[in-house]
Amino acid sequence: MRNSAQALVTSAGTIATIPLEGADFDALRLIIYDLAGIHLRDEKKALVANRLARRIRARGLSTFGEYVAFVRNDSSGDEARELINCITTNKTSFFREPHHFDFLARVMVPEIVERARRTGQRKIRIWSAACSTGPEPWTIALVLREALGSFAGWDIRILASDLDTNVLRTAEEAAYDPRELDEVPEAMLRSGFERCADGRLRVVAPLRELVSFRRINLIERPWPIRTKFDAVFCRNVAIYFDRPTQQGLFEALTSLLEPTGYLFSGHSENLHWLTHILEPLGHTIHRPTGAAAAKPRLASLAKATAPEPPAPFVPNPAAEVAITAGGLHASAKGEVVRTLLGSCVAVCLYDPVARIGGMNHFMLPDGESSERNPAAFGVHAIELLVNAMMKLGGDRRRFVAKVFGASELPGRNASVGVATRNAAFSIEFLESDGIKVVAQKLGGTKPLSVRFETDSGRVLVREVENSSAAARVDASHVSTLEKTRRHVEEDITFFGAS
Repeated sequence: MRNSAQALVTSAGTIATIPLEGADFDALRLIIYDLAGIHLRDEKKALVANRLARRIRARGLSTFGEYVAFVRNDSSGDEARELINCITTNKTSFFREPHHFDFLARVMVPEIVERARRTGQRKIRIWSAACSTGPEPWTIALVLREALGSFAGWDIRILASDLDTNVLRTAEEAAYDPRELDEVPEAMLRSGFERCADGRLRVVAPLRELVSFRRINLIERPWPIRTKFDAVFCRNVAIYFDRPTQQGLFEALTSLLEPTGYLFSGHSENLHWLTHILEPLGHTIHRPTGAAAAKPRLASLAKATAPEPPAPFVPNPAAEVAITAGGLHASAKGEVVRTLLGSCVAVCLYDPVARIGGMNHFMLPDGESSERNPAAFGVHAIELLVNAMMKLGGDRRRFVAKVFGASELPGRNASVGVATRNAAFSIEFLESDGIKVVAQKLGGTKPLSVRFETDSGRVLVREVENSSAAARVDASHVSTLEKTRRHVEEDITFFGAS
């Protein structure tokens, strides 16, 4: 049976999508694996279809079969690069996983300074191996200047690479909306950025001079690199590779590390099976196995960066977060996320070990909307919630789900079967993604009020006898279905980002 997220709806007022059949999906998976080493599971079919629909339209084609043939027959390789650019779109931020940059400043830089004192060699080499739009290498540059005090007399080079040529252009421009810099400390913001005429903030020239950008495909080796690195940042990349590709990647990266160098991996990656080449130091920081007789002292780092245990839940207005259709919220502290559902669905995810929870509220399984809000569609909303919880320290292998909503409100949306589609999609998607559904309340004819405690995983659900708010939300489904088609999901982390 075809995935409900792939349904081609042709009745009046509904969304028409380009169907991706199994054989074409398999062909695309093989092409993507050969080009980029990305291993796409079956549940990524809807995401692939949504992301590549724009390329089919751009080339004037009508089916995925035609697109597969076009990519295979394009001797220039231009469309293959565009394909990978679409698939590898990712989300990143400044000071993502801040404990890595704390380690860089308080452990690694002092070690390099001591080495320079002993040897006279004042050189630093760092590789940001999946730099995306640039926040990672620019954060490294900011931290180095802060930790060293001055670059005078130092030979510092940061290599920033990515597979996606589009994000590399953005990274090299080094100009960002001020809202993207919320995590940058105020002092670094003042000294490290200058205002552009269009209101964006650009990294200052002395920092820009440290970084070189290059397109590098991590699975095409040997890489055109002729140096050893003091640190390699390769974070949240390998999670989408299969095990043999992961091993080959980390063996190659380790071979480019100085004996006392460090490798920084992502919060979603477990490298403990690679102890024959990498010694884990904790906090997703590693060094070549056997590189040193003693590990650096990390006790103070752990104390400084480990999240505080969540406080017991005390219901009060300040601890509540309300979301509506297209919204989501994840938290590592005691908060209550609440929403009101008609035919929409809310998925509550919980990590019982980390005590991290989150909830989304989506309107439809999938589609294209004139509003740039991918979380309105389940195929994106669930992935976005998973990513948000992983960013807070959750482990998706531990996630459990509770699913609510999909009520058939009398007289609303019955013609398009929104509630039925939402219910079927949510269960199917979660099961295919390996997330166990431990509780659900789907269907019925009354709106639902849902309150989710993020630190305990408890949910309070009650039927609402008469809710004009739920009716208004439900009515918006029809107008959404009738809107001009436009592709949206730039914030989905598909291929690991920095």
